[in-house]
Amino acid sequence: MKNVLFFLIALLSLTSCQRDVQQKVYGRFVPERKDDFAWENEYAAYRFYGPALKPENPSNGVDIFMKNTPAFVLDTFFYNYVNFKIPYHVQHGIGFDGYKVAHTTGCGGLAIVVNDSLYVGDQFDSWQILEQTPNKLVFRLHYDSLNIAGNIFSEDLTVTSCAKKILNKAELVLTPREECSLSSMRVGAGLYLHDSIGAYRFLTEENAVVYTETALSDPGAVRLNKKWYDNTDLGKTHEAIVVPGSTPSIICNTAVALTDYTPGEKLTYWFGGCWNRWSDGKHSFPTEESWIEAIRKEVRKL
Repeated sequence: MKNVLFFLIALLSLTSCQRDVQQKVYGRFVPERKDDFAWENEYAAYRFYGPALKPENPSNGVDIFMKNTPAFVLDTFFYNYVNFKIPYHVQHGIGFDGYKVAHTTGCGGLAIVVNDSLYVGDQFDSWQILEQTPNKLVFRLHYDSLNIAGNIFSEDLTVTSCAKKILNKAELVLTPREECSLSSMRVGAGLYLHDSIGAYRFLTEENAVVYTETALSDPGAVRLNKKWYDNTDLGKTHEAIVVPGSTPSIICNTAVALTDYTPGEKLTYWFGGCWNRWSDGKHSFPTEESWIEAIRKEVRKL
């Protein structure tokens, strides 16, 4: 039976790739999976949580899917899950989602700190694709009500994903919906630290935080991989955030890179990740050191 499933997964992945062999970046709204907005390039796939997931208390954090192929995998994952109940949390050969977000920043989500308290938002309320080309995707998510220390803001997040880039660009605007009582706030991005033995580092010159942790940070994914293939050794996940002019710190088990922020202004930062078993010649990142060097090179190009 599992050989049949393997064939089905491979066939659907090939069909997805053949949709446009020149297309390197792809994203869409996923109503069949509780209103996710998901996207991918050659290196990794990601998603934000949408309105249908509200009863499950999601965050505006970033979920990341591991890939070991430059081909598109998201449509295959979602199709097999919805139609055949094949879990995409299991590594069937082209990648998997072993990352746990819950109500955290996840892999590069918005982090807001007021009086030493970390604030994380909820699911997005609406979405819009602004640009879709073979090598570039730009989309915007709108959040109606973000509660920060009793003050209600709207959040507009514009994300740009490009081919051959391991980092996504995020442009954020927080707008008060009423008179704001906050005299100061620090805003940036965060990496949730699942793994107590994981290694995070602050790269001062690059204004970056990098982190390497187990690729199965979701206990549910651990159980599923054990059940399907009796294998819970799926390597490591590399992650990174870059926030210009930021100061790094640890708060609520989250590595954050923050900068002073004035409501209504635009804040730009970058986030991304990759599997240490991703393999593409010189573009592979098998070790923490190779990931750090890749981030340093990419920051120099920003």
